Amino acid sequence: MSSNFLNATKPVQRCLFLVGAWGLVVAFGWLPAWADETTATPIDYLRDIRPIFAEHCSSCHGPEEQESGLRLDDRENLLVGGDWGDPTIVPGKSDESFLIRVVSGEEPDLKMPPEDEPLTATQIELLRTWIDQGASMPKHDASKHPQHWSLRPIAVVEPPAIDDPWIANPIDAFVLTRLREAGLEPSSRAEPRVLTRRTFLTLHGLPPAQKTLKQDSGTHAELVDHLLRSPRYGERWAQHWLDVIRWAETTGYETNLARPRAWPYRDWLIQALNDDMPYDQFIFEQLAGDTIGIDAALGFLVAGPVNLPGQIGKDEESMRQARQDALDEVIRTVSGSFLGLTMGCARCHSHKFDPIPQRDYYAFQAIFAGIQYGERRLRGEENDRWTAEAEKVKEKLDVARNGLEALRRELKLLPPLSPNNHTEFFEPMLADTVRMEIQSTNHSGRPTLFELEIWSAGETTSKNVALATNGGQATASSFALENQSRHPDNLIDGILRTGDRFPWIANSAGAGWIEIKLAQAETINRIVWQRAEEFPVDYDIKVRSPNGDWTTVAHPRNRMLHPEDTRPADKVTLEGVDETDVENLVAQLANARKLNGEYNRLAAGPQVFAGVSRPAEPSYRLKRGDPMQRMEQVEPNVPGVLGSIGVAPGADESVRRVALARHLANPENPLTARVMVNRIWQHHFGAGLVRTPSDMGKMGEEPTHPELLDWLANEFVRSGWSVKALHRLILSSSTFCQSHQPRPEALSVDADCHMLWRFPPRRLEAEVLRDSILQVSGKLNLDASGPGFDFFNQSGGLSDYVPKEEFDESGWRRMIYAKKIRMQQIDVFGAFDCPDAGQMTAKRSRSITPIQALNLLNSTFVNRQAGFFAERVRALSSGDPAELVSRAVELALGRPPTKAETRQLASLCEQHGLEQVARVLFNTNEFVFLP
Repeated sequence: MSSNFLNATKPVQRCLFLVGAWGLVVAFGWLPAWADETTATPIDYLRDIRPIFAEHCSSCHGPEEQESGLRLDDRENLLVGGDWGDPTIVPGKSDESFLIRVVSGEEPDLKMPPEDEPLTATQIELLRTWIDQGASMPKHDASKHPQHWSLRPIAVVEPPAIDDPWIANPIDAFVLTRLREAGLEPSSRAEPRVLTRRTFLTLHGLPPAQKTLKQDSGTHAELVDHLLRSPRYGERWAQHWLDVIRWAETTGYETNLARPRAWPYRDWLIQALNDDMPYDQFIFEQLAGDTIGIDAALGFLVAGPVNLPGQIGKDEESMRQARQDALDEVIRTVSGSFLGLTMGCARCHSHKFDPIPQRDYYAFQAIFAGIQYGERRLRGEENDRWTAEAEKVKEKLDVARNGLEALRRELKLLPPLSPNNHTEFFEPMLADTVRMEIQSTNHSGRPTLFELEIWSAGETTSKNVALATNGGQATASSFALENQSRHPDNLIDGILRTGDRFPWIANSAGAGWIEIKLAQAETINRIVWQRAEEFPVDYDIKVRSPNGDWTTVAHPRNRMLHPEDTRPADKVTLEGVDETDVENLVAQLANARKLNGEYNRLAAGPQVFAGVSRPAEPSYRLKRGDPMQRMEQVEPNVPGVLGSIGVAPGADESVRRVALARHLANPENPLTARVMVNRIWQHHFGAGLVRTPSDMGKMGEEPTHPELLDWLANEFVRSGWSVKALHRLILSSSTFCQSHQPRPEALSVDADCHMLWRFPPRRLEAEVLRDSILQVSGKLNLDASGPGFDFFNQSGGLSDYVPKEEFDESGWRRMIYAKKIRMQQIDVFGAFDCPDAGQMTAKRSRSITPIQALNLLNSTFVNRQAGFFAERVRALSSGDPAELVSRAVELALGRPPTKAETRQLASLCEQHGLEQVARVLFNTNEFVFLP
């Protein structure tokens, strides 16, 4: 009835009736329950929200399919967001939630649902209210998966209580328990000779000397201690860390330019390992060592490849993009090495698998907002020595300069050229053309000038009449055809003072000419030229009058030689100066130039390519990673799942890094100790307890022995973060000391040896193979530290790196001391899966290819070392072929040959020489594999 009444009522009357009726309801408190349900009654996810998602969203954003990386039935995913970079919901703040913007049409490019079936106003309001009330979801729907294992606190684990004589330390109790659960038993202990060789190769990357194998060197524990005290240990284990951070001595990318002062970081790393620097200090020095005077360690931050701002373009977008790329490399280095997380995945959108929102990525980036790639001065004792030496050289340089000035006055020469902005004055002359004829340049290279100005006479009306805008026309003998931007028109464009980057460059070395024709005859009285690197030191400037007569108005042969003039005395002519005085002048100038170079080098101090600290720039979240689409500003912090570093907004750049270092080294951090313990285990057994050592997130593998991993992590911290103590613990275990021999019944259950029923043998890395060959041949050069040797005829830029074929003794140093060229495979040993430092290589691949056998058998390097090896054997043994091959086998493999081996190798020696026996031994599995 009321319905009919309302339908019959006129519109205005109906509105008045409703207002009045509603007033009565409110006045008498008759407000029904449903009236404030969206504001007072909690929204039930299962009743109110999930049906909306199921009907309109789940086909594209549910369990089976996640378009744009978004899943709506999982709260963790909702908080992280999809590929667009924003969290899908912000609990308590519906107006900031991306979900509301897209379903309400505020994002026209992402309007959802995409079909012509938009949500109703009621449904949108339900979503708003649900979010404002905290967006609660039931456990069975919101948290199908508990927190990932690596992000849980490290558990306090007691070793299994198992009584067995095989157990040498708690590691074995964990391993044996797992084996017996699978019905397996461990293998017997390896032979002493095999165990000694294994331990040498593991800790030193070099085979044991023959005398070590023959003498009673004490217990296995004593051998481990002996090897850990040797500097060879740091050289071996530094390479593992350099692989993780993809350290190299070039920039990578197309230019791949050299970083000639990167090596001090490598030396710092080797020393830190040899000193058993506590791992918490190891972290601190690499992140913030500059705050305590340790500069070389900051090479860690800039270890990766980079195109610096300006190398890929000078425009604003290119500069921002390059800066973001550089910071991304820093983030990948830090998060991958210390935390075992793939944070780089959150640069453009929230991480699809791990709880790292895009905002957290940029908060982490903000920690390093003041870090630049460059060279910084090394402080310490070496720097003090350089400073003292610089003062001594400065005294000699002052004497040399004073002597040159006295000689200039004696020879009555004018002051030298000022090539940065050199002016030649002369009497006013009427001219229509000016010509500069260049005979020599400072380094005998191609003449190069930025600008050539011709100024009209007059104190107030003078102007540069050479300018193209004033009608000047430039021609030249030639210009560099490989780059059309080096045209002579650059000389008269008048833009030097606004950042000219395009000089005229001649196409031939030493000589050339420039001619500028004026729009009309002008009275001129000065000519100005500006240098580039290769500037004129002998030239004639001539002007032509309107009647065609040429007059020389300027030349430098009445001037003192410029300090950068490197011409020999027989190429120098000075007015009024005889040959003897010229020779004396050139000799004194060369001495001053040498002293000046030495002083500048020493005064700059020892340098290292490392992170350079600058005031931190503001950091922003970038929409889809686009540097031109800045969103809200972010403050420095770690991912929220790891807590907070607790620095104030706007904190100084170094304060941020110090706070991060302390946060990472906090024993409560669930990742730091686990990640490093796993890396050390990996390099002893060939695989970590977690087989994805730099990805402990959801896409990584779970640990094979989770309790053992946590027990080792706790022990690591309890030992004072001592890496060497961890080595001793692992190497003293029966697990490490097992035989490597396969057993059929175990292979059928655990072919990949995940449960460690034997020691897993593996092929040696490229560096160990090369160093071992050199040691056995007697040619290994143990010179340590300093600049590395070259595997390539150095090049770079747009040129390639050409491998060297011959090496002298400096090239027979350990491979850790080779200059690491990014993206270039080294000759011979590059085939053995030696990473090129283009990507982080926490775990090297192990391929088997024909080229490996060919390189190890036929390469120039191996053949030459085989020759040296044969010479060494002959020097130690003058017997028959059987005795020679017996000594060769003992030196190469650490054991005497069997009768069959002696017979076969002696026959090879008689027919083809001892050198061929050496080649064979270098190619045996026993030499190439870690037993």
